[in-house]
Amino acid sequence: MKPQNLIALLLFIAGALWALTRSEPTVRSIQKNVYLAISPFITGGTSLESTASEFIQEVEHSKEWELKYNLAKEELDQKRIEVAYLRKLESENARLSQALKFQQEVPFHVLAATIIRRQPSTWWQTVTINRGEKQGVGVQLPVLAPEGLVGKVDAPSANTSTVILLTDENCLVSAKVDGTPEVGILSGQRGQTGDNPTLRLRFLSKDAKIKPGMLVFSTGRGGLFPADILLGTIESFESGPLSGNALVKPAVDFAALNTVFVKIPNSPESSR
Repeated sequence: MKPQNLIALLLFIAGALWALTRSEPTVRSIQKNVYLAISPFITGGTSLESTASEFIQEVEHSKEWELKYNLAKEELDQKRIEVAYLRKLESENARLSQALKFQQEVPFHVLAATIIRRQPSTWWQTVTINRGEKQGVGVQLPVLAPEGLVGKVDAPSANTSTVILLTDENCLVSAKVDGTPEVGILSGQRGQTGDNPTLRLRFLSKDAKIKPGMLVFSTGRGGLFPADILLGTIESFESGPLSGNALVKPAVDFAALNTVFVKIPNSPESSR
């Protein structure tokens, strides 16, 4: 029993015993006064009990919703993981399909290779691939991706090779600006950091009619790199006293590079 109800009951019993020894009018008066005295306790106790019951129900209801929320959240998290995995598979499948299409359609023989090592200190200079002399890879062979030129083989070993990237200043390519007679030398720039390396196209005419968005291709001069391989897109042009030069955005996303192709002079059967 609630404390308020117990106090009210004791007061009522005491009042009743005392009232039995009084006259009827006195008893009625006493009953009225006793009722008035204990009614707040009774009303208060009932109200308090009702409030407590509602509070307990609300707590239980909240716990039930909390449990449902946690279960729903776990299910949502699991679905997000599954969606991310499916997107990764979709992206990988698209990349492999693009690579296979490139390997089948390119007009010369190529050997597919995977980048297996990349040093943070030389991120835009070199990579190591899982193909070497035993697979027909030799020094100075061009390395490509479906998007464009990657670089050239620098130091092959038995089963791996180091590749100098186009974003390295030591990788020089004879290049032309599409839609113009302009020809220059394209290379990477020293000390580049960040996620968006740029190339520099030098020895252009100082009054060259070059605009942002124009495409840059290899010329094939020198015999090292094939002609008409996409190198990048013009970002800006600057005219100098004797010649002009342009900044070029690489066609290849070197930050996400994974699969490449080495151009080798072997037969189709041994290179595919």
